[in-house]
Amino acid sequence: MTASRHQGATRLPHRVGAARSRSISEHNHTTMPTDPVVTAPETPKHIGLARAAIGLVQGLLLYLLFSDKVFTNPLIHSAALLACALAPVVAISGLGNLRPAMLGLWSAVTATAVTMIGTHAAWREMRLLEDPATIPKWPTMLPLVCAFSLIILFIAHSLVLAAAQDRRRLASYATHFDIAWKLFIQLAFSVFFTGALYLAMLLGASLFDLVKIRFLTELMKSSAFLSPLLSCAFACALHLTDVRPAIVHGIRGLLLVLMSWLLPVATLLIGGFVLCLPFTGLDALWATRHATVALLAAVALLVVLINAAWQNGDMGDSVARVVRFSARIACVLLLPLTAIAIYALGLRVADHGWTSDRIFAAAALLVASFYALGYLYAAIDRGGWLRRVAPVNLAAAYAAIAVLLALLSPLADPDRIAVNSQIARLESGAVSAAEFDYKFLKTQSKRYGTAALLKLKEGKTGPQAKLAAGHATRTLAESDDYVGFEQHTVKPGQLAMWPASANLPASFPLSDWERNTGVPPCLTQGQGRCDVFLIDFDADGKDEILMTATGAFSAPVVFSETPAGKWRLSARLHGMAQCPLFVDILKRGDYKLAAPRTRQIEIAGVPLRLEPVGARELYSCVDLEVAIRPLRTH
Repeated sequence: MTASRHQGATRLPHRVGAARSRSISEHNHTTMPTDPVVTAPETPKHIGLARAAIGLVQGLLLYLLFSDKVFTNPLIHSAALLACALAPVVAISGLGNLRPAMLGLWSAVTATAVTMIGTHAAWREMRLLEDPATIPKWPTMLPLVCAFSLIILFIAHSLVLAAAQDRRRLASYATHFDIAWKLFIQLAFSVFFTGALYLAMLLGASLFDLVKIRFLTELMKSSAFLSPLLSCAFACALHLTDVRPAIVHGIRGLLLVLMSWLLPVATLLIGGFVLCLPFTGLDALWATRHATVALLAAVALLVVLINAAWQNGDMGDSVARVVRFSARIACVLLLPLTAIAIYALGLRVADHGWTSDRIFAAAALLVASFYALGYLYAAIDRGGWLRRVAPVNLAAAYAAIAVLLALLSPLADPDRIAVNSQIARLESGAVSAAEFDYKFLKTQSKRYGTAALLKLKEGKTGPQAKLAAGHATRTLAESDDYVGFEQHTVKPGQLAMWPASANLPASFPLSDWERNTGVPPCLTQGQGRCDVFLIDFDADGKDEILMTATGAFSAPVVFSETPAGKWRLSARLHGMAQCPLFVDILKRGDYKLAAPRTRQIEIAGVPLRLEPVGARELYSCVDLEVAIRPLRTH
């Protein structure tokens, strides 16, 4: 028994100092036997104080950053944010778990890495034609960059902590598993604790307000107070969860058990979906226009649940038979899901070339392929239950880090690849110079798109060089206010007329509609689709146009023609947004036009709407379903 406790002690994070080693030994000889993974020596007070101090400094730096008191240059603003937000968290987590020299080196590496990522994020959005004084302070992709950076650091930090605990470059999978889940739970509960503290402070301020004491309310409005407070609270929460590993271990065990019982349900549903595809075909899947995202979400869900059931590989026969069987089936399902997603993405790329979104999807599919092929190999292995999952997970972790770093660097910058792809399509004749989207290059592709426009302007790109040069010159000359909205011309097939014999009025414009003005997406985007109905709403002998967007959350709208012959947006039906039942009723013609039951009061030429009491009205798609349900029963 004593020997086993000494072995358990050797798996604890490395602490420096002879006195520290004696404390560990004494602790192991005087306490009751516990699980070696969760046993921890008492952490010195100076570790907690150091973590709190790092949190305070982090909060102060974030306050200065958001107050524009430091790092005001747009090129380094994002880099400073990533460094101040993420690097201190790595230092706080590593303090006491890494040797001082290793902690300093690893903190420097993470700070340098996120600084370079932030600098590139700002640099790529500085268009070549833009005045430096007008460059936005925060890049538009900053939230995505922050999320990817957080994922990279989470994986990398888990690997480093595991190696330090096992005192070798590549730790055992059991250690990797324990460290990764412990770190995840630490971060989740630290965020929860920080949020709870903020809410408690707000409640306290409200209570003091009741007795006319407003000092706390004014204090809560000050970022100089809030930023250090919340940062220090987050650091203290990380410390508390680090020195109480038994609590974290218990929470992890409960969470994994609950998640593992979701695996049979997910396997049944996703397996049923895969089995239905040979009978339903893939056309309905392609019609959704987000098939790749949905399939990737299914893959991610199965991977998480498989690992919740398998854990560190030592569970074996203690796992329920139905969960073990579901895990093996789920491992097989990953391959068809990933293959269909790759096929869906390939079709879009073949038709329209690469875009930034498709680059991100391809990167996710690359990592998903690691899991799909590796888990299939684990599923067909006749050895221990899914014993091959461990090396697959480690390989996928390194692959995810490499892929995300490539996306956040010039190596595989999505905008750079997208611009090169679209220019290649123009040069090859896959898209004509007249139909090419030059606005995409100027407004959506950052500096890479602007550079491509300048090259097209020279008239030396492909067989359509002269025509493309003219379009590029005009696009570059347009003001930013004009190109703020993508000028789209509605293509044949985007508007479905009902009845099919109806014709869209020739005076209705098919271009120059602006986004974010309430018009349906089919008038502003190439991928938008609409159903169009000609209805004379005002009984003046001329039809108005009712448009309902297909597959988009956009309210049906009515367009009316003015006496001058111009069409304007005149009405909306907000409650019928994305309501297939409403559209089906219109297509069948199962409706009638009715005049208002009461006249309205008009003041200064503006009608005052009366809301009848007790009258039945349809405010939403749910109300419509309830209204026609009795008719269906008959």
